Amino acid sequence: MQDDVTKAITEILCELGIESTAISDSVTLGDELELDSTDAVEVSLGLKRRFRVEVKVQVKGDHTVADLRDAVVAAIQEQAMAAD
Repeated sequence: MQDDVTKAITEILCELGIESTAISDSVTLGDELELDSTDAVEVSLGLKRRFRVEVKVQVKGDHTVADLRDAVVAAIQEQAMAAD
């Protein structure tokens, strides 16, 4: 599941004009990828469309691509547990 989420995040970021070579687990969303609040909304909406979960994308501070991936995976798992 983590690989699917990472791939989706990478695709969404590329749609925003970020080079895939600039994207790695440790890169920060705000400082290094220079996402702003509008970009955060776009990423959040893209993740919602793909995985049907809502995740707040944090662009301030030192939140990384890995942090975002982990949040999406956790939201997917929570949703699956709630459905059971």
